[in-house]
Amino acid sequence: MRARGPRRLGRLRPEDPAALGPYRLVGRVGSGGMGTVYAGVADGLDGYLAVKVVHREHAADPGFRRTFAREARLLMRVDSPCVARFVHADVEAERPWLATEFVAGPTLRHHVERFSALRGGMLLGLAAGTAEALCAVHSAGIVHRDLKPSNVILSATGPKVLDFGIAQADEDPTLPLRLRRTYRRARERGVAPPRRPLRPGGPDAAARARRPLVGTPGWISPEQYRGQPVTERSDVFLWGALVGFAAARRDPFGHGSARELARRVVAESPDLDGLPPGLERLVSAALAKDPADRPRPPELLAEVLSLAGRAPGPGTSGRQRVRELLAQEWTGVSARPPRPPRRPLADWLRRGR
Repeated sequence: MRARGPRRLGRLRPEDPAALGPYRLVGRVGSGGMGTVYAGVADGLDGYLAVKVVHREHAADPGFRRTFAREARLLMRVDSPCVARFVHADVEAERPWLATEFVAGPTLRHHVERFSALRGGMLLGLAAGTAEALCAVHSAGIVHRDLKPSNVILSATGPKVLDFGIAQADEDPTLPLRLRRTYRRARERGVAPPRRPLRPGGPDAAARARRPLVGTPGWISPEQYRGQPVTERSDVFLWGALVGFAAARRDPFGHGSARELARRVVAESPDLDGLPPGLERLVSAALAKDPADRPRPPELLAEVLSLAGRAPGPGTSGRQRVRELLAQEWTGVSARPPRPPRRPLADWLRRGR
């Protein structure tokens, strides 16, 4: 098995910017509902950065700008070898952008659907690397909510989790202190202080904890379909679906309408064909319909490392053991940065005159 990423970048289009901040754009990486990702270069920079910019029609929307700024703040808080590293951002620009480490390689979905399932050490490496990424994400107070095959890149050094566009952050721990200061200043100035927020556990706590249904149909946890709070164990469910997909070469709840996929996720068992017995048991536990029945991410990571023969040793962290596992087993990826796009034929004809 040899996983290879795109050989060339996509061409820039006439409507694309030539530069964003200090970065000159040399090609397209991809585009989605919120924005477009380009490969950027700069003086003194070795290789590319991935530069994501909001679509022009959304840049004037304050809501989109807030969402984009929030993604940048979340990325800054995460430290993991299996998460694309944050580099730079300008969320106040005319078209807000952020730059991250450029991760060369195919997405998990592209490789599995077009070439082969993951087996052996590669499958364990994917399971361990993405579990470590979730541990780092959750340590930063974030629930990713969008862990799926198209958001994991098979890089030369291991799996890399991308795209925090719909991630959910925990409540700001400085909020109580800032509110107390606001109340004090309001009283000193003879102004009625703002109404205090509802206390956790109050009558409307459950309603406030609910979030809009966001994500890819079939890649949304059962509790989110039920309108219940989304927690770190919701990401555990998606981890189980991701590892199951990598082994079976098909989505664990199949394909169909959004309504039918929601029914299957909530009521049916997933397709876990191709998983070795130990990993199948762990993935089945991760895909439990009740979040309370799922293991926590550190437990997932410890179990996967145990299956891979990486028992904890004196002074060795889980992250270090993941690095060792990937260095030994992650051997099926040949991921070089893509070359710049080919020049249009018209350019060559003009040069030949």
